[in-house]
Amino acid sequence: MASGVEVSVRERSIAAARRTLATVPGSADTDLSHITHVVAIVASSRGGSSLLHQILSDQPDALSIVGEHTALYKLNGLDRGRDGSDVLEPDAAFNWAQFSADFMSLLGSGANRPPVDAADRTRYAAVVTRRLALQWPLEEIQYTTVHGVVDQAVRNCARRDDPDALFAQVLHHLRDSHPRVDPSFYDLPPSLRHAGNTGELRTPHDGFCIEEPPFIVPRLRTAADRDCLQGRPVVIKSSVDAYRLPLLRRLFPHARLRVIHLTRNPAASINGLYDGWRDRGFFSYDVSDQHTLAIDGYSELGAAATRWWNFDIPPGWDKLVDQPLEWVCAQQWAGAHRAAVEGLAPGIVDEVLRVPFEKVLHPGTREATLRSVFDFAGIPQPSRPVQFPVVMATAQPRPARWRQRAHLVLPVVEHPALRDIASELGYRKGEEDQWL
Repeated sequence: MASGVEVSVRERSIAAARRTLATVPGSADTDLSHITHVVAIVASSRGGSSLLHQILSDQPDALSIVGEHTALYKLNGLDRGRDGSDVLEPDAAFNWAQFSADFMSLLGSGANRPPVDAADRTRYAAVVTRRLALQWPLEEIQYTTVHGVVDQAVRNCARRDDPDALFAQVLHHLRDSHPRVDPSFYDLPPSLRHAGNTGELRTPHDGFCIEEPPFIVPRLRTAADRDCLQGRPVVIKSSVDAYRLPLLRRLFPHARLRVIHLTRNPAASINGLYDGWRDRGFFSYDVSDQHTLAIDGYSELGAAATRWWNFDIPPGWDKLVDQPLEWVCAQQWAGAHRAAVEGLAPGIVDEVLRVPFEKVLHPGTREATLRSVFDFAGIPQPSRPVQFPVVMATAQPRPARWRQRAHLVLPVVEHPALRDIASELGYRKGEEDQWL
């Protein structure tokens, strides 16, 4: 785990977040032991898991948290292991009851609902406060403040049924009392973000990033209760879960644990990671107490880019701090999938379905692939064609976007260590022209 100054900032941020969360009224009447069916999407970062998670989460018969649960790991001290990577020791200590309460407070079902009455506004204010505590911990934005802002936003927003438009209005009013809250760090359409985050990379705040940017837009959904947990799947995804599969068994002790191992060809994933490192920032940890980053392709983008690591931290990361960005990204892709292949063993998970993301994207294979995913997850097939939301994108999605950076990407894919895991996942040498 990080030491020195970073620990102080980390502990101060977590304590502040806890104080904010304590201002939110109400508590769940159930805990993780009541969950009977978990479907975990395991993938590398930028491997399509956000899209697949959103597709499954929008179904009324599925339960989920909006976005990743990585922030809950950090909130509960389950961040970096002894080697500084995302690999945690099997016996890592944590407060299960506290993690359970945090998880259940964010669990819901179905797509977004507009807050049409006073009860909805109260629930929406609670959802927003919990998210703000993870996103801007040192601001300590209390529930009573948020409730007043939500009332203003609902009155003034012409598109209350659009969660992005409504939350942008919430942020607009919130900035009167908390001007450091910056909409440009959210996963919002460009038209709803101001242009404050341009030029060199910068972090959203000076604290510990409990939730990593781009920040999730809160949504009002149907809350989970004990009755709905019986037989309904809870769909989860976190990019670090590839390294923590035994922990999932500890978190959900009575659940049938099914894993969708979502793969994507290394060229597309490495390209997506490369874009993300250079975008508004997918900052995960300030590692400056251990290393100054000198990553060619990233660290020249400003002071923050010499301190802040992006996305997950694979084993051996300390050997990557002065390597070219494309090689760092390649090791992130390979590390996650290597850990997943090794960790998806009988006794840890109950069932595994490997799904190439390319088959989700391709119109010719999409319907059959999603049908198999819904069947595996135990979620009824939707009656209408599935819509593809744009989630956590750094650029407009299009097939084989990686080819514009082929001169950087393909040489690292040729490395034997990457070729081995790529071949095991079905991405073989000589078939690159077929990769989406």
